[in-house]
Amino acid sequence: MLKQRIITAVILAAILLSALFTMPFDWFAWASLAVFGYGAYEWSKFAEISKLKYQLLYAVGSVVAGIALYAGFLDFSLWTFTGQLTENNYLIMVLACVWWTISSILVLIYPRGNRVWQHQPVVKAVFGYLTLVPAWLALLTIREYHYLLDKDSGAWLALFVFSIVWSADIGAYFAGKKFGSHKLMPNVSPGKTIEGFLGGMFAVVVLTLIVLWNNEIDFANWLALTACCIVIGVVSAFGDLSESMLKRDAGIKDSGNILPGHGGLLDRIDSLTAAMPVFLVFFSHFYL
Repeated sequence: MLKQRIITAVILAAILLSALFTMPFDWFAWASLAVFGYGAYEWSKFAEISKLKYQLLYAVGSVVAGIALYAGFLDFSLWTFTGQLTENNYLIMVLACVWWTISSILVLIYPRGNRVWQHQPVVKAVFGYLTLVPAWLALLTIREYHYLLDKDSGAWLALFVFSIVWSADIGAYFAGKKFGSHKLMPNVSPGKTIEGFLGGMFAVVVLTLIVLWNNEIDFANWLALTACCIVIGVVSAFGDLSESMLKRDAGIKDSGNILPGHGGLLDRIDSLTAAMPVFLVFFSHFYL
């Protein structure tokens, strides 16, 4: 299983890097929208939408919602001319952070708090839109950073966000395998351990310090920036736990089977959906 996971991960990483660094922004926007649309199709199963036509309708709805926000509310503007997040885009990211705060609380109190949403397709469908649509907009925003000045600036920034999530995931996997003995949240995800979680955060710290050193960031800012990256790592873990909670409630093991060794698409991007909006809010405060 580990070999299969590694092979799939390498192929996915190659596809992602190719898309990030070679696709024109418009192509990247449509390709990523298709990915998140498929993610919405998988989410429909969490919402216990059983009929295929309604699952597809839900997926189309997520695509339409993303385009409507981008074209209407944002008016195709993600950044201002001065390099800041536009007011509307910043508002969406803040609201996404509020949603992830609520989602994290639901994870922490599970199963006591599931009376509000258990076996409620409409509520869980809304959860999906709150998760996926802002994440897509956050990815576009990150990718478009300084795009007219340097087409690769946003790609490198996006890669950094992905690397935080990957570091947390890989560190948690191997630390959990080696040292894991105390369950993190057995009611939500029995396989995750406290030792694995701490190993993931340690990996995030190591990655952050390497990036700060390599980019010659002022040492006075290291503590604050490292703390932000740890928070992003923690939030990414809650993105994973949130999906695990919904899968458990719906009686589903994986979101799908499209990725050998990994399950569904959502099983690979659940952490990213939480990390990207939070990263953007921190980035707008501490770096821009």
